[in-house]
Amino acid sequence: MDSSEPKHHSEKFLPWLAGLFFLVVTVFFFRHFLSLSGTMVVSKITDDLAGQFVWWRQFGFDELKKGHLALWNPRLYCGEPFFGGFQSALLYPPNWLFMCLPLPFALNFSMALHVFLAGWFTYLWVSARGSHPVSALMGGLMFMFGAAYVLHLVPGHLPNLCTMVWIPLIFLAIDQYRKELKTKWILMGMAVMALQVFSGHIQYVYYTGVITAIYALCNLPEKKKLQFLGGISLIYIGAVLLSAVQLMAGWAAMVEGARSQTLDIGFLDIADISPERLWCLLMPEFFGGYQAYWGGGMYHEGVVFVSVTAFVLALFALKVSPNQQKKFFVFLILGMLAVAVGTRLPFFVLFCKYFPLFDHFRGIGKLNIFITICLIALSAMGMDEVFRNPSSLGKLASGAFKGALVFMAVGFIFVIVPRFGLPRHFDPFLIHIPQMVWGIWQCALTLLVLAGMALLGLRWKPMRYGFVALAFLELFTFASANLPSFDLTALRKEVSKIQTLYDQDPGDYRVYTRSTNYALGTTGGSVWGDDPAFTLRYNRFSTQKENNRFYYPHEDDANPPWSKAMEMTRLKYVLFKEQGSWVPEKTGLHPVARAELVHHWTVKPMDEVFPALMDSRFNPRESVYLESDPGMQTGSAKQKGQVALKDISSDAVEISAQVASPQILVISDCYSKDWKASAAADSTQRTYRVMPANGFQMGIPLESGTHHFVLQYRPHAFVIGSWISWIAWFLWIGVFFFTVPLSRRP
Repeated sequence: MDSSEPKHHSEKFLPWLAGLFFLVVTVFFFRHFLSLSGTMVVSKITDDLAGQFVWWRQFGFDELKKGHLALWNPRLYCGEPFFGGFQSALLYPPNWLFMCLPLPFALNFSMALHVFLAGWFTYLWVSARGSHPVSALMGGLMFMFGAAYVLHLVPGHLPNLCTMVWIPLIFLAIDQYRKELKTKWILMGMAVMALQVFSGHIQYVYYTGVITAIYALCNLPEKKKLQFLGGISLIYIGAVLLSAVQLMAGWAAMVEGARSQTLDIGFLDIADISPERLWCLLMPEFFGGYQAYWGGGMYHEGVVFVSVTAFVLALFALKVSPNQQKKFFVFLILGMLAVAVGTRLPFFVLFCKYFPLFDHFRGIGKLNIFITICLIALSAMGMDEVFRNPSSLGKLASGAFKGALVFMAVGFIFVIVPRFGLPRHFDPFLIHIPQMVWGIWQCALTLLVLAGMALLGLRWKPMRYGFVALAFLELFTFASANLPSFDLTALRKEVSKIQTLYDQDPGDYRVYTRSTNYALGTTGGSVWGDDPAFTLRYNRFSTQKENNRFYYPHEDDANPPWSKAMEMTRLKYVLFKEQGSWVPEKTGLHPVARAELVHHWTVKPMDEVFPALMDSRFNPRESVYLESDPGMQTGSAKQKGQVALKDISSDAVEISAQVASPQILVISDCYSKDWKASAAADSTQRTYRVMPANGFQMGIPLESGTHHFVLQYRPHAFVIGSWISWIAWFLWIGVFFFTVPLSRRP
């Protein structure tokens, strides 16, 4: 901070005043969505919040409200891990509000809370780096309203929004530990990284771990380097132990999940930072807004707009700031861009091949939030120079004015050249020229204003504060243009039409509602959904082909007849959208029962099972394919017996059966090695083995007699992780309160 600047009475109040500023800005930004009785929810109705996260939050926290942590979701993909999928975020403390608040308000409040925290936490980090409070304010605005963060409001990516806000605090813990080498910053770093794990998006956690490790290694203190590295290592180790319950459950789900296999490089490269998106650094709406985007990639992924003002100040810092860290941030930006452009450069492929776990995550464009972090640091350096070295504002004015002239000229070229005719392949873009020209001239106008402010700031001190005001105006205007909403009541009414189908035709069957999680809003289930956590076995089943076509109804234009193999999923109806309403169509299939007693079995390797299911002669009611010997003789077709199921919770089922000869109980839900059966006292069979049946279902060998047992999904990794986390949190709290005095706590 410039010593010539007047200081506040007590600088210790500045963080709280800044917090109040960000709170007021956030409340004003979300002013139409913070009513307890409101039904409008932020995000597009055609995107992920409406089709995915609403129903996850409703299902997961309705179960938690009953005192049950839902480990398994039985109602999508014929059953899949839920808690282990990370994005359920059931142990993330701010999400517990979903148990006590109306769902529309809880959704909006969650987004508003994290937008506020994004700004405030970034302020705390930038301020702790020694920047002027105004520079720190601008940094907070750049994070909370910058494209890398705020555009996730458009699809309603709750886990993304929750996970990203903790990144600045992790940088803060590292920076402060480097300065002071005190235990409190290690403890803070542990807790913050653990909260980031619980918040729901493990890909951001992975990137945060990698990039903060690079940050720490490249910014070692002058003395006590080994102590510093040891403390940073403790942050990572402690965070893993504190969040072990989530990490270990997630790992258990991942090793059986569809993404445990080697993923195609084209799939991994989806949602990278396409080169034209770099143009959006200065003109975020050049390729259209969220309602009519026509550029490359996804609208909400891979954009790095932080305002023209802030970007110019970052460039200004490279020219005049004496801070040597600027070189590190520039190299880090360039390195991340080299990877984030995907297969256009070789680095992405090399990372996928050789960097641990890198090839398990899709959407490398998510590095844009870390590029934003670097730009925040650089622009704060530039803003600091505005106050510390105002004589340098002449260079800023000159550069901004020249830039304005260039963009004005480019705008005129865009206007004039099409009048003389362009090659035919430019025809699709002609309709967008007015919008592109407006974006270019808007950038030029902003640069002109910047140049004028810099000239006035040479002599008139208050004008130097105008830079943050201009950045705020740019960012708030941009963010406000990306705040769509939909009526959750109307969405629920739409989903209730699916429930009407179950009411009119009761039964334990499943439907297909395209790639949505709408089934979680009903009492029924779906054979598909929108979730990356479904099992690899089910993925293998769903990608089989019959007569050289996928028999599974993946596409909107999929037509009957449906394969008989789909009877094993209990599929009965496919729902199509017609004139905005769901229309059910019967598949003509005869779904199997949820539990079938099968007397004949054949043992085959898994790779041979899935093709065998396509044989029209295969009858899942009479025979089953197993992958190992059940250890008993084939039973009688005439003495099948009886079986009854009673759901105890989303991941436990009570089963009673009476069989006169050995049978395989086939349950038409997805298999996992973490499903275990425990015999009741009145059961004649004392141990039960749960084994894969028909490739993706569960099979339980039953000897003749009376059977009574509970089938439960409870991964050993979850149990072990729970103990580790309980002990780790107990120790963390003890160390915190016994080693960190109240007056020195972060």
